[in-house]
Amino acid sequence: MKANSIIQKIIDGNNEFVEKHDKNYFDSHGDSQHPFITLVSCSDSRVQPDVLLPDAINKIFEIENIGNQILSGEGSVDYGVLHLKTPVLMVLGHSDCGAIKAVMAGYENEPESIKTELDNLKPALLSAGSKDDFEKALVGNIRKNVDFQINVAVGKYRDLIKEEKLTAIGAFYDFKNDFGKGRGKLLIMNVNGKTDENKIKNSHVFEDVREEDIIVRRV
Repeated sequence: MKANSIIQKIIDGNNEFVEKHDKNYFDSHGDSQHPFITLVSCSDSRVQPDVLLPDAINKIFEIENIGNQILSGEGSVDYGVLHLKTPVLMVLGHSDCGAIKAVMAGYENEPESIKTELDNLKPALLSAGSKDDFEKALVGNIRKNVDFQINVAVGKYRDLIKEEKLTAIGAFYDFKNDFGKGRGKLLIMNVNGKTDENKIKNSHVFEDVREEDIIVRRV
């Protein structure tokens, strides 16, 4: 697709958005923002805020980078948690993560800027495994990285979590049905550093959540 076609698509998309929203909609967030979740997500084009909320404006403060890393966007994450005081920090991993695949397969020929970001992921990952079980190892490493990032969050915001002013949630957006729960499902992997399914399900943060909607998967 050529640039002029892409630009026209963007303009048309914006026009459609404007036509669907009136003055009151924009007035509601014209002077300040009040998100209720800080989301650390991946730059992957298949992972967008609308997989969580159809209209994410003024609801999600999003930080995107390759590999959904907290430390690569630390200042922005701090802004969401400490300045905007969102009660939830979510790290969202996803199926077929290219950053994790690159670390597993080797990335020596990448530009230095990309290498620097990928280097940060190496401590988070399990061994790459053989070619025969690469896909299985990939899913395991994506999950492992989510746990690693939540551990970073727990270390940074320990007092807020202890005071129950912040909940750090590690999740997996499963658009390939890697865990057999359905394509596109959101799976909870980690809550405040806890990974045991029963402890997660019994956590007070899920008191108002329908039991059938709490999808926890560890294997």
